[in-house]
Amino acid sequence: MRRSFLLAAITTAATACATPTPPEPRVAAPAAATNASADPGPETTPAPEAADAACPPGKAEDEPACVYAAIVKRIPRRLDIDRAIEPYAGNIMEVKKAYDDDYAVIHALGGEFESLAARAEPRVVSIRARIQQAALHDVLRQRLAGAEPPRVKLYTDKEEALLDKAAASGNPNLVATSQELRQRREEMFQSARENWLQAAEGPLVRHYADALLRARAWNIQAPEVDRARSRFRHWSELLGDAKVKAYTEGLVDPANGKPFVYTPGALENP
Repeated sequence: MRRSFLLAAITTAATACATPTPPEPRVAAPAAATNASADPGPETTPAPEAADAACPPGKAEDEPACVYAAIVKRIPRRLDIDRAIEPYAGNIMEVKKAYDDDYAVIHALGGEFESLAARAEPRVVSIRARIQQAALHDVLRQRLAGAEPPRVKLYTDKEEALLDKAAASGNPNLVATSQELRQRREEMFQSARENWLQAAEGPLVRHYADALLRARAWNIQAPEVDRARSRFRHWSELLGDAKVKAYTEGLVDPANGKPFVYTPGALENP
């Protein structure tokens, strides 16, 4: 077994694994000019806006609530935050393909939700759409979190056999090469996985924060908002304040039309 043959046989999957994922587009909150003020004055305090029904009989299919419900129905079970979330598993190429497939679905559905999230009215639907965008990336991030060896095999059976054969060959050059390739594969996978994690956590933090800013500014209370607040708290604790501040940079607070600057606990309360 020649060293050059071993190198060629092992490096293909690692190179594919390192292929970067397209960045998620950054989306700011709606401008303050289209939002109601969160401070109506001392004499008028609006009641919380009630959540609307999801496309009851008689509603036109192009109404926002119906459009929203139709998009939600197309979310695959594996990306549904209300179901058990399974980490990626398999060999490195199988995991890469599964991640790419999920990312493509999330990107497509996220674009459809964006058409609703960008609307000023109805407010509840726009908030729900933003939360769904966050939830899709939330699931993706959770699936990636558990995607580590031994659940993820860094080598195909053929690659593993080649490496084992080289390690047992007694040839110092082949033994050194097999060790080098194992280290390289591990480093490349961890680097790629870190990029995938960041590609998911940025949008999920940003979209949850945007939804919570809107809900607070518009005095909207709904179970989806409560859960978004809980998920935002979870990710804030896990990722740390520095990351959350960076991910939320550029958001606009609809309550005052000013740039939102994250501080610890800023979105803890309605």
